[in-house]
Amino acid sequence: MPWSKIVQSSHGIIIIRTDDCLNCIELEAQLENHDMGVPLLWINRKDAKEIFQQFPIFSAAVDVLPFAGIFSHGECIKTVRAATIKRLEDAL
Repeated sequence: MPWSKIVQSSHGIIIIRTDDCLNCIELEAQLENHDMGVPLLWINRKDAKEIFQQFPIFSAAVDVLPFAGIFSHGECIKTVRAATIKRLEDAL
């Protein structure tokens, strides 16, 4: 699912990652067996230019990876350091 569809959904998560991020790899493995109940998409930081241009506040908030934006109906409603599934669930 493209990121634009996640942004437009009633609730969706976009997680920013890098290939060398061990916390990203660990969280991605945990999420393979966990249903968040909303659409979720991983985007490599180097490929996030377009979404960062559209949502500069999301871009500015990204610090320690993995980092997630919670989107609803075309708006970034929350950002969170996505270190654990619990953090993501609490942000929803």
